[in-house]
Amino acid sequence: MDRRNIGVIDIGSNSVHLVIGEYYNNEYFQIIDDVKVNVRLNDKLAETGKLQQDRMDFGIETLTMFVSMCDAYGIEKVIAVATAAVRKASNGADYVARIKTEVGLDVAIIPGEVEASMDYLGAINTLDVKDALLMDIGGGSTEFVLIKDRKKVEAVSLPFGSIDLAEKFDLTDEVSEKKLKALDEFLKEAFSTIAILKKAEGLPVIGVGGTIRNVGRIHRSFIDYPLEIAHNYRMKSNDVKRICEMAASMNLAERSNLKGLSKGRIDIFVGSSHTLERVMRYIDSPELIISNAGLRDGIIYDYFGYNEDNLVYDIFELSLVNIMLNFNVNIPHAYHVLKLTENLFEQLKPLHGIKEDVRKMIRASAMLHDVGIKLQFGNHHEHSFYIILNSGLLGIEQKELLMSAFIALNHRTNKKIHISEEYMGLLQNEERHLIDQLSLFLQISEYLDRSMDGVVKDVNCVILEKEVQLNVLTTGHSVFDNMIINECGKKFKRVFNKTLTINNKVIISRR
Repeated sequence: MDRRNIGVIDIGSNSVHLVIGEYYNNEYFQIIDDVKVNVRLNDKLAETGKLQQDRMDFGIETLTMFVSMCDAYGIEKVIAVATAAVRKASNGADYVARIKTEVGLDVAIIPGEVEASMDYLGAINTLDVKDALLMDIGGGSTEFVLIKDRKKVEAVSLPFGSIDLAEKFDLTDEVSEKKLKALDEFLKEAFSTIAILKKAEGLPVIGVGGTIRNVGRIHRSFIDYPLEIAHNYRMKSNDVKRICEMAASMNLAERSNLKGLSKGRIDIFVGSSHTLERVMRYIDSPELIISNAGLRDGIIYDYFGYNEDNLVYDIFELSLVNIMLNFNVNIPHAYHVLKLTENLFEQLKPLHGIKEDVRKMIRASAMLHDVGIKLQFGNHHEHSFYIILNSGLLGIEQKELLMSAFIALNHRTNKKIHISEEYMGLLQNEERHLIDQLSLFLQISEYLDRSMDGVVKDVNCVILEKEVQLNVLTTGHSVFDNMIINECGKKFKRVFNKTLTINNKVIISRR
């Protein structure tokens, strides 16, 4: 198997971060390690104009460990970049030279516009969003990218971030109205100089960076959200406002107990989260879409050829195939089960009456229903549930992902669907019924290809008053009618209140 790998080191203002990715046979890609250390290179930079000695020493220590990790993984290519803190510091170039001497690492100090472009590549190659304003508020800078029809229209970088704002407006502990008013005046003036914001009116904000991920974590904790998935988590503007106002009303000690707020951001969170809320208000944005992918992911995508001229064409499909290849799924069987499931869905529309777009859920559950076999065949549907939910499948809404996992979980039973108690709050009665229907179609389809040889070429459903006749067209042996009826018949009767019957028709295959 041909394997290419890459390590990306991001020397940021607040943290130094390493991500390691692997690319197999130019077919599928995965992140295999991700580690971050809060170095705080931006500490006292605003008042001194220089990186502090103790922070630089800690950075060298961290980078030495990261290089050792890359060596242990046998990384063929390491790309290291430094952003705002090193960019702004008068001794930034000297620090990069020191890193080269002491660590043996070549570090590129990238301008803000390049940082914004890499943020854009990371987000747009992993989120199914056409039009948005991307915002990345880091420790020492803030980037904006205007996105229209998935294309980068404009990008701008501002020379302040979470650490700068915390220091400049004394926001580390108690936050008074006077301090927030001063911050608002500063932001208002800054926003007036950014033409890109006026062009982004009414668009959702794609949020990149630790501050915005923390906003999402706090909100998930606040509403007792059962999925701990940062990427593509969505919040209404009023929810963002509520979280930011709650954090600003607390002192340092109180914020240290705020569930979802990481310890390394307790003292710098208020200014940056307030800035996010003010940006959303300024452009009248209805929604925040949190991206767990940013600069580092953008560099990786760019390295593997997914650049601005060659974006990932179908995020969902590429991600789905990645997972299938990574877990060694029987691809011909999966595609055949998908085809049969889609046929049943279309032909039985008069019965189920489903009007919403469920194509991604059908596709995800059908293609990944057997993914749990990689762990163990017995109860593999339960393993499939866990893997689908935690696979990092991209290009699909979080609730759709959860429903896909439950469809796969329930494709092996004729009993009433199983929904774990912790997820009941996310799924309404009609959504649970939808899971019941789609898992039934998937179950029938898998049994039709139980021989794993694609012998069933097509199905034809005839809906009668009290029954549904399933006419099965095969090119060889017949399917096991009794097995399908025994396993799916009761469920079919419960879901559709009709009896399921099966007729086999062997057709001659023409080659």
